[in-house]
Amino acid sequence: MHAPLEKKKGFSPDQIAYLVDAIAQLNLHEAFAPSNGSTAQGGSEPEMVHGTPIEDLCKEELAKYQQHPLDLRLRLERWTDRNEMAEGLDNFLLRHWGFFNVAPNSPGYMMRMRIPACKMRGDQMLVMAEIADELAGGYAHVTTRGNLQLREIEPKNVLEILDRIHQAGLSCHGSGADSARNMTAAPTSGFDSQELIDLSPYTIRLSNLVLNSRALQGLPRKFNISFDGGGAISSVSDSNDICFQAVRVGMNEAGVEPGLYCRISLGGISGHKDLARATGALCTPAQTVMVGAAMLHVFVEHADRTNRKKARLKYLLDAKGVEWFLKRTDEKLLEMDADFQLIRLDDAHDAPRAPVNRSGHIGVHPQREVGINYIGVALEMGRLSSEQMRTIGKVAMHYGGNDLRLTVWQNILIPHVPDDQLSLAEAELNAAGIATKATAFAAGGVACTGKWGCKFGLAHTKADGTRLIRHLEQTFRLDQPLNIHLTGCPNSCAQHYIGDIGLVGATMPDGGEGYFVVLGGGSDSDRGIGRPLCGPIGSDELEAIVGTVVGNYLDQRAPGQSFLSYARSLTDEQLPSLLERAS
Repeated sequence: MHAPLEKKKGFSPDQIAYLVDAIAQLNLHEAFAPSNGSTAQGGSEPEMVHGTPIEDLCKEELAKYQQHPLDLRLRLERWTDRNEMAEGLDNFLLRHWGFFNVAPNSPGYMMRMRIPACKMRGDQMLVMAEIADELAGGYAHVTTRGNLQLREIEPKNVLEILDRIHQAGLSCHGSGADSARNMTAAPTSGFDSQELIDLSPYTIRLSNLVLNSRALQGLPRKFNISFDGGGAISSVSDSNDICFQAVRVGMNEAGVEPGLYCRISLGGISGHKDLARATGALCTPAQTVMVGAAMLHVFVEHADRTNRKKARLKYLLDAKGVEWFLKRTDEKLLEMDADFQLIRLDDAHDAPRAPVNRSGHIGVHPQREVGINYIGVALEMGRLSSEQMRTIGKVAMHYGGNDLRLTVWQNILIPHVPDDQLSLAEAELNAAGIATKATAFAAGGVACTGKWGCKFGLAHTKADGTRLIRHLEQTFRLDQPLNIHLTGCPNSCAQHYIGDIGLVGATMPDGGEGYFVVLGGGSDSDRGIGRPLCGPIGSDELEAIVGTVVGNYLDQRAPGQSFLSYARSLTDEQLPSLLERAS
């Protein structure tokens, strides 16, 4: 007689784990999965990237899906060993590392640095001078994001350059392609007598957070973030995707405690004729890092990955609305375990921002501490020879506490120079051909690389701009700031729409180089998009036409009236009168 069978209680945990693994390896979980009607019978769900089917991705998004930009190092090793330039989509991926194949306009790679808060040290500038001499073209340019670029880099030198800049505490990662680009702060942060708060530490923290977050590399499109502490020199925050603007909030009926906050503006992209829009949202300065990260994650998850012309944050805001974006940001902050939400309060309770000194980036200016100064050196369209880089680095080390600040106006500040050291510091700079004074024309002239070094450029902006500025200096005396922005193509790296005079490269009917001209743009308290004046005009007509405009302004303005005020006083119908030459 057999003993009764013991009643089974089901599979053991080990047996369940074995069966789950076997089913997965045989893909039986897909074969027997219920269909939701959205795919073909018996098929699986389409593969997606944040809600976009793989087959709908644009080619750049598909390249990033197939190889994350952070995983490019092995291929970079091979390219370096073979002295081989990255081409096509490989070049696109490599730009996330800060190296750009700009041939045939300029030989080799261009390398764009990442200098968060636009702060670097004098000894780091010496390292950059050595790299420029030994491994690049022997010069550098300061960019319109307070950054440095080197050019004429052979592929075989890329890894050595990366090693050298890392050893110096610098980086070029995330400075190009679909990255959160160099994050800017006012160049006088920390020593500005009128700033509300030094936001540069938060700028650097957010930059480092992004560089250490895989999910925030290879964004749907480029992304610009700026921090404005309310100081004397503008960082042109209006043109950024996110702007954190320090404000002092007063008494209000909303229950928001009076004090210091950062007001958040979104979606600035001046090349598309759009400045950052008010959101009615605030956070504390210390919360800006988490808010910036949360907003980047919302952008990653919801931006358009099918059409690069519509992938910037502006177009997500246009499609979904600012309030939608703020709600998604609050949800993301909860996911990130932040212990706060965005504060909603309109700007009626904000104290006015202190005025911007439009000439404050050039010359000697006192700092907050009595007897201490900064020197703003004048560079012609941002260009620096390696010897000038060495001089600036040494002067900063010997006289300025080893501190340097780059500006979005394509020049450099040397801060912390005592009164009794100023003449010595200036003498050393002047001996190297570095001016510490400039006319209003030179102080306000900025230009992108243009056709000389960029495949998108339609005109030689730096050469044309240099020639134009010199002509204006020789012809007129100007007692008011005047910004002239030259950009080589509609991508607007030099932000022509916010210049007093904006010039954007164009192709003439005969195939020659030319420009469209706009007038009356501005930023900060002068914010506005320039209005079209004329174009395209040939590059060889620049001096005559811009000279006529400036001459008419000087002849017709009210005493002491700025160019911006004068240009904005004219109606669209009156604007062409600025082109009329005096008989």
